[in-house]
Amino acid sequence: TKKKVKIPLIRRPAKWLLAKLANYLAETKIPDLNSGLRLFRKTDALRLWGILPKGFSFTTTLTLAMLTNDMQVKFIPIDYMRRKGKSKIRPIRDTLNFIQLIVRTVLYFNPLKVFVPIAVLLFLGSLGTFFYSLLAMDRILDTTVAILFVASLQMLSIGMIADIIDKREKL
Repeated sequence: TKKKVKIPLIRRPAKWLLAKLANYLAETKIPDLNSGLRLFRKTDALRLWGILPKGFSFTTTLTLAMLTNDMQVKFIPIDYMRRKGKSKIRPIRDTLNFIQLIVRTVLYFNPLKVFVPIAVLLFLGSLGTFFYSLLAMDRILDTTVAILFVASLQMLSIGMIADIIDKREKL
């Protein structure tokens, strides 16, 4: 979308968060995830047809799927007018559904992009808990440290298995 487009103040934080998440997971700058004009090859879109939803999130899923598969998407900025009538968007439910859609699409094509950061956070949490409990409490919260550490290993393992399955499917 172009700069002239007015986004309601209440929707800006969610739109910003979703954009940051999508940009990180797709590893590219997406000007506007759910509006604007996109150009792509029909043959590329047809390769992904089986995973595309039939409703509201079709273009978003297609955009993310193409970008995570290193396919070319050309974004063309356009202006659009304020809609007449009432918006059908339900801010909380639609934002949560959109986050789920973004994560699910990227999990399908690049699972390590989701699982590795979670594993790292859990590992850092176990390290932080270990040192905090040792230095500030004069005892180690060994159960908490162990749970966080094992959870980090599990997330990393699940991510690696998912990545192997993804790569195997492409052979």
